[in-house]
Amino acid sequence: MKAWILAALAAITLAGCSTPQHHEQQHQQQPFICRTLESGLGQPLVDNQQGIGHPVRDDAGKVLGYSSQCAIKPRIQYFYFTGAGFKPFDIENGYKTPPSDMKMVDVNGASLPFVVRVEAGTINRFIYTIAMLERAPWNRKLVYWMRGGVGIGHQQGTALWLNGALNGSEKQLMPKLLAQGYAIANSSGNESGVHYNMRLAEETAAQTKAYFSATYGKPVYTIGIGGSGGAVQQYMFAQNRPGLIDAGIPVQSYPDMVTQSIPISDCPLLGQYFREEVARDPNSPWAIWSRQSLVQGMNASDTAKNPFTGKPGTTECINGWRFAMPTVLNPQFRDSKFDKAIAFYGYAPQAFAKVKWTHWNDLEEFYGTDAEGFAPIPLDNVGVQYGLAALAAGKLDADEFLRLNACAGSWKEQRDFVPYKPDDDPFDSANMHRSATCREPAGTPALRRKGDQGAIRAAFESGHVFTGKRLGIPVIDLRPYREAELDMHNARQAFSVRARLLAANAVEAKRQVIWFAQPDTDLPGQVMKAVEVLDKYLTAGSAPVEFADRCVDSAGSVLASGPDAWGGILDGVRPGACTQAFPIHSSPRMVAGESIRGDTFQCKLKTLEKAYTDGTYGPAVSFNDAQKAWLSRIFPQGVCDYNSGL
Repeated sequence: MKAWILAALAAITLAGCSTPQHHEQQHQQQPFICRTLESGLGQPLVDNQQGIGHPVRDDAGKVLGYSSQCAIKPRIQYFYFTGAGFKPFDIENGYKTPPSDMKMVDVNGASLPFVVRVEAGTINRFIYTIAMLERAPWNRKLVYWMRGGVGIGHQQGTALWLNGALNGSEKQLMPKLLAQGYAIANSSGNESGVHYNMRLAEETAAQTKAYFSATYGKPVYTIGIGGSGGAVQQYMFAQNRPGLIDAGIPVQSYPDMVTQSIPISDCPLLGQYFREEVARDPNSPWAIWSRQSLVQGMNASDTAKNPFTGKPGTTECINGWRFAMPTVLNPQFRDSKFDKAIAFYGYAPQAFAKVKWTHWNDLEEFYGTDAEGFAPIPLDNVGVQYGLAALAAGKLDADEFLRLNACAGSWKEQRDFVPYKPDDDPFDSANMHRSATCREPAGTPALRRKGDQGAIRAAFESGHVFTGKRLGIPVIDLRPYREAELDMHNARQAFSVRARLLAANAVEAKRQVIWFAQPDTDLPGQVMKAVEVLDKYLTAGSAPVEFADRCVDSAGSVLASGPDAWGGILDGVRPGACTQAFPIHSSPRMVAGESIRGDTFQCKLKTLEKAYTDGTYGPAVSFNDAQKAWLSRIFPQGVCDYNSGL
């Protein structure tokens, strides 16, 4: 058996002691589209004639066989750096006749042609790449690069580097890292836009790193770098697979993906309510878009362009998250890229007919399925009092609060979903429980949804929820502040991570520092600063002074640094300088009373009688008998008691 396979198996076995339930070997999903051809790597190797997997064709289109593993033979390609990007390099003649736009790189005082050697191959059905400077010594340190996005499996993804596949930030950062002697490893299995199975991502990274170590030598340390879903992977790996990475730079982080579905499932429900209110009365207060943040918690703007209407006025729920819930939740909604790939590769029309296109079914090995093949889901809004904080603050009157909660409704069961038609139904309301009489005090409230207990347990036990119990590595959580853009990577997420750490293990919280930058700051420069700080940390074995909370201005100058920089967000003290410079918004569930941790799928309930007397509604709010009767119809089981724990 090859040395790297042995090393990979050893890496998998050693991680069996991790706290979340360890999954020894992920099942191999079928159907599964191989995309080596799109990466410029040719057709995958035929490994069966039984019709299992991806059809492999000759130049005339005749099926030669099938590939269940999407494998290719490893190969080496070379690229040179122009200063603006990378171009293919002719290794046979390029040094004799260098391209006129090729840059040089300084290595230990010597000026060398900036040429990069990239190995590409397949491990665990995904395409890996390993990049290093050609003709220059490796510094024995590894960067494991992870990409973001929201994916639902059933495809291999495409390779980094090949066919001009580097994105804008990668074009800026890769040269800086390579010039310092770092090796950069990556796999398409570590792109959350390909899939969001974090245990599969972890397994793929472990095997890829094991191959790297067996082939090039064991690195002194490995730093994870990646944004959005690439940031999620770093927190997940730190929790679930100690030793896989030694430090992390999560950029535009979330603590995990699955708990994001909790508040984001509320966004379309609330958006549809506001839409209906404005349709009934164009002068409704909800026609003022910025007012919607009173309930949604996230940022909103009266001037930003709305992608649905094309007119001024929109919210983060729309601009940031409008396609997230159909992608994650609607089993009938298939991304158009699959239709193109299915047609391009000549799959049989019914090959994907049984696929349920949701995050939950993508991870059905953890969640399980019912008799119809649908995975259960944990989403729950029973007892959630939308707009509660606005009511208590006197910014929402009692009747509007009651009407909002009577009409908000919930998502239907998976088997009842119909295809999403964003042009006709931007919030996917055809798949919501609505009520025609919900606005009337004596009417019928729209149904709320109870989450599946087994799915909630599976989310935690499978390691797909970041609990804060273990981090184990130094992390610099880096975020360009994009609240004004209504960007989905909202600013509270880094503090959600810290709040979970503080609640579960305060010692672990000291391993995370939070850096914010203005959106026009040199973000690659900030990433490289973080690399420098983590290099000091890992080399010395202790935190340098620069490993501290901080924020910088547009020029990259430090505005504030240290333990008080983010004061007031989690501790209730006077707002720190960074807190004042970078205001933090909330979420629909936070407005409803949940903490910034955002990890409660299903709240404990308390009676309305208790809520009336325990200060839930604030000192200035009182309900008359008719309003209490309406409230009892909306919440017959009681309301959320977020202060009593899970």
